[in-house]
Amino acid sequence: MELSIIICSYNRDKYLPEALESLTKQTLDNSKVEYIVINNNSTDKTEEISLNFGKNNPELNFKYAIESNQGLSYARNKGIEIASGKIIAFIDDDAIAEPDYAENLLQAFQNNPKFDSLGGKVLPIYFAGKEPKWMSKYLEGFVSKVDYGDTTTAFVSTKYPVGCNMAFRKEVFEELGGFNVDLGIRNDDKYMFLKLRRNGKTILYAADVIVHHYMDAFRVEDWYIKKQSFQVGATERIRLKQEPFIQTLAKPFEYLFKFAAAVILGTVFLLKGQTAKATYLVWIRWLVFIGFFKRKY
Repeated sequence: MELSIIICSYNRDKYLPEALESLTKQTLDNSKVEYIVINNNSTDKTEEISLNFGKNNPELNFKYAIESNQGLSYARNKGIEIASGKIIAFIDDDAIAEPDYAENLLQAFQNNPKFDSLGGKVLPIYFAGKEPKWMSKYLEGFVSKVDYGDTTTAFVSTKYPVGCNMAFRKEVFEELGGFNVDLGIRNDDKYMFLKLRRNGKTILYAADVIVHHYMDAFRVEDWYIKKQSFQVGATERIRLKQEPFIQTLAKPFEYLFKFAAAVILGTVFLLKGQTAKATYLVWIRWLVFIGFFKRKY
């Protein structure tokens, strides 16, 4: 098997059918790809939807499994365990893959044999029909947006793919292990790529590997942004437990530097009359800093 595409799902029966439907429209030959759904203890219709999908699409190589340990990292690791593809890819249960997604993904690895992993474009679908007024390029990570243009190239050292559109050669997991299960639901994708870079692995930005990602209305509301910002800081603290202690000591100073930079950028936004962009940029950077010290979020 050339390619395994994994969808990990938890109580997203509202979106899962459309995500699965996008897989039936792939231009890649069915013999080269398998599709895997990992149900992470859903209590909705996830199992029914998944099993019916396999039954109604017998021409597809389809696998379904349940991961009883709660957490996205556990589910992703379960998918890796049962995948048989040389390339292992992940999309989210609320993402829609372009019809040439799988074909372009496989071709990107074939055309770039020195790269160990890749990430493609992620284009948000907002229920309001447009991005929030506070959005700027500095906060695109909060809506999992990835768009660095139309040229396929290496990710720059400060950027990473996001979990709803990422792929790896199987040997990466055989050599380095799977996702960090201590991080809960936030940032296990980022820290996987940090581990790759630390071990000399390379990451490709594949501009024509595209998914569209639904953004629930609540995900751009203040209460959720606050929670998400705290989680970013808290999961960074958890990750650093595995690193030299000096990195933990240095991290608050790094966050303060980023906060100061946000204040400067916010001032520029204010001078342009973009009050919302200024306010949210400074607010979110401060919340991430505070989240680093919080024990609960």
